[in-house]
Amino acid sequence: MSGRVLFLVVLFSSLGMVYSLALANAMACGALAILMPEKVFNSNTASYTAALTSYFSRQEQEVKPECVVIPQSTNDVSEIVATMTAFAWIGAQFAVRGGGHSIYAGAANIQGGVTIDLSSLNEVTVSPDKSTVDLGPGGKWGAVYEVLDPLQITVSGGRDSDVGVGGYLLGGGMSYIGPLAGWACDNVVEYEVVLADGKVVNVNNDSYPDLFLALKGGGNNFGIVTRFTLKTHPLGNFWGGFLVYPITSIGQQIDSLSKFLGTQPYDPYAAMIQSWGYSSEMTVISDGIYYTQNVQSTPAVYQDFVDNSTLMQSSLRTSNMSSFAAETDKYQAYSMRQGYYTTSFLHTPSIYSTIYDIFNTSLTSVSKVQGINWYLTIQATPALNGTNSLGLKPGNARLINVLLTTCWSNASDDAAVAAAAKSLISSIESATRAAGVYQNYKYYNYADISQEVISGYGSASVEELRTVSKKYDVYGVFQNSVPGGFKLW
Repeated sequence: MSGRVLFLVVLFSSLGMVYSLALANAMACGALAILMPEKVFNSNTASYTAALTSYFSRQEQEVKPECVVIPQSTNDVSEIVATMTAFAWIGAQFAVRGGGHSIYAGAANIQGGVTIDLSSLNEVTVSPDKSTVDLGPGGKWGAVYEVLDPLQITVSGGRDSDVGVGGYLLGGGMSYIGPLAGWACDNVVEYEVVLADGKVVNVNNDSYPDLFLALKGGGNNFGIVTRFTLKTHPLGNFWGGFLVYPITSIGQQIDSLSKFLGTQPYDPYAAMIQSWGYSSEMTVISDGIYYTQNVQSTPAVYQDFVDNSTLMQSSLRTSNMSSFAAETDKYQAYSMRQGYYTTSFLHTPSIYSTIYDIFNTSLTSVSKVQGINWYLTIQATPALNGTNSLGLKPGNARLINVLLTTCWSNASDDAAVAAAAKSLISSIESATRAAGVYQNYKYYNYADISQEVISGYGSASVEELRTVSKKYDVYGVFQNSVPGGFKLW
């Protein structure tokens, strides 16, 4: 802890012995404002308002912190964390925000506390030999791809241009190149991390192997990452886009999906998602299909999806990562109320039609919700190489992810939508259990706060994560004073 921070803690602590949560947070904001006055913003400032309105979900926009702190450097983050750790002794709490795309209230924002907004830490620095790239946690994937595309390289990153770098990588990360490159976190070769005491460490497999592994899927439980170094992959233009079909094509589309997901050996260049979507306007099937090679015609692996006379819309083309990520983003409903829920199972051909029937039955529970969009997405998880903390082992049968995404207009419908979503996921899990293919694993970045994420990594991984937490965060600051995210206990 720096001398300035220590002095301020002693000064503020001498003002009294009993502190409410609100007072503790106000004191922390006051101390930070003395340390870095041009980087701390209260509710009467334009920067505070801009920070809140830039969150993706309405729920996060409605959370009102005592102050927002916008660091400009790793050194700033170090001083902020050291200060918050000191004030944690009297109850102060904080949140860490990267790109702001997490959706449930309090994921990366905090009511009445201190929100650390990393948006200014957004570097994209390619190494001279183009083998790695340094990324700031506050950057967004669209900006990353704009730098990498002209160089004919890419990284395992988000499929939506507005998704943030930091949260995505700490939660695992599924990408267009996942079948070839694995989980995005597997591609991180070094982290720059600010620990709870403010110490800055460079974490790689040689320097801190236990912390290095824990950061690969362990979320925000160990410190604040201020730089990710990722290995790059050669990639220029590639083939892909969206196909849209009427729901009457569901039988053929499910058969194609099941065949695709069951193919052995799996084509490492083929990545796809299939979504069944309901809104007040229509119910449709959407296939996002991508082949990460510069081909000019439909790859054989996708013929069953493309050769369909009922096709309503197609954006298939050869383009670059920036273009495809921007296309995904244009379908997102910004500033709406949002919900994500997830589950997983092992591939088995018979289960997909059962899951669709469950989804179709669920529509009556949300049909009267104003502004409702209700999408269930099926996709394979990335290739496994055993170099992360997710608890998934190479050689496991193909793991399939289910994601429910929903958005709606009014807060008065929050409880009804949540109940419908939980019922849908519960019914799917009952069906996969009955089929003997249910898996405990829940993808961090797709989970609702009501879901058990860390325990789904398995007891061995959980125990290792807890051991690492105790070693590098002795007083449990990131467990107790950072309530957002999925905790280890």
